[in-house]
Amino acid sequence: MTRITSFRLLQCSSCGQKHILPNYGSVNIEMGIPADWGIRNTDIRCCQRCSSYKQLKDFIQLTILDKPESDYTPNWLKSIRKIFKKNYKESNPHPMELYPNLESNPFNPKTYFPELIHKYMEENNAFPAWYSELKLRKIYH
Repeated sequence: MTRITSFRLLQCSSCGQKHILPNYGSVNIEMGIPADWGIRNTDIRCCQRCSSYKQLKDFIQLTILDKPESDYTPNWLKSIRKIFKKNYKESNPHPMELYPNLESNPFNPKTYFPELIHKYMEENNAFPAWYSELKLRKIYH
């Protein structure tokens, strides 16, 4: 079974955009995955903001984030707990929700969300913080 133990918070050395990568504690190699599979420092990644391709070791490592506790509480129950429990504290957001992944393609805000969802988010100003941060690129304006 493949298991994530923590997350690496990285920053692009060109534009300062933060990215996140999972650290794997164990990888299931019974599924036909080659034994040398994994994240290596020589992997070439694309910064989602400035679209520059560079090796993983050229990104600045900021910190290691612990894996958060799993919270499987449904959203409707969380809202009820907020009303009735004064000391209820909502769990921290998952690290993968805070910053984008380092993917092989540059970020394109026009195609990230479907048109219907994009229209709703524009009307209600409900964009995630990382989406607004990446949308600052002048190419897509």
